[in-house]
Amino acid sequence: MVEPAAEPVLLGFLRHGEVAGPANVYRGRDDAPLAPRGWQQMHAALAALPEWGAIVSSPARRCHDFACDVATVHLLDCTVDERWRELDFGAWEGLRPDEAAVRDAEAHAAFVRDPRRHAPPGGESLDALDARVGAALGRLGATARAPTLVVTHAGAMRAVLAQVLGLTDSHRARIALTPGSSFVVSWLVGAPPLLLNLRCAD
Repeated sequence: MVEPAAEPVLLGFLRHGEVAGPANVYRGRDDAPLAPRGWQQMHAALAALPEWGAIVSSPARRCHDFACDVATVHLLDCTVDERWRELDFGAWEGLRPDEAAVRDAEAHAAFVRDPRRHAPPGGESLDALDARVGAALGRLGATARAPTLVVTHAGAMRAVLAQVLGLTDSHRARIALTPGSSFVVSWLVGAPPLLLNLRCAD
């Protein structure tokens, strides 16, 4: 059994940069790689963050490729955790919201209105996303012994912010997390986590 840390540990969260392929589409399980600008965005974000002692990554290439590169350069451990993947958009993967609305008008309207109760066809609900991200966050906070960077996605990062700040669904949806955005949380087991900063990339 791992003993809880006696001092707060820094947990950082970095969204992947721009990816190759169309923009402004539902992209969850799609495994498109980073575009050259995406690499630049992530390196710029990393330069503005503290130093890290370990890295955890979503398995998606747009996260994992960068995480592995940084881990290799800085001689850090890099762990892949499936729970940090993006929301699965099911049948709407690769579609723009307007295209999904044309394809499945009633289902898309319900999803936009209440994603917690209405998942995309064949996809994942907000409840499911929150459950797996919450479990990953709690485990990481309980076991991390060095400042740890999580390379992940906007949906997962909003789930973290909702838990840390107690945000309602309507408020979390209003957080802009552009490609390469990041934030840092101070975590001490048994105490409320603290948001130290949030940086939205240009």
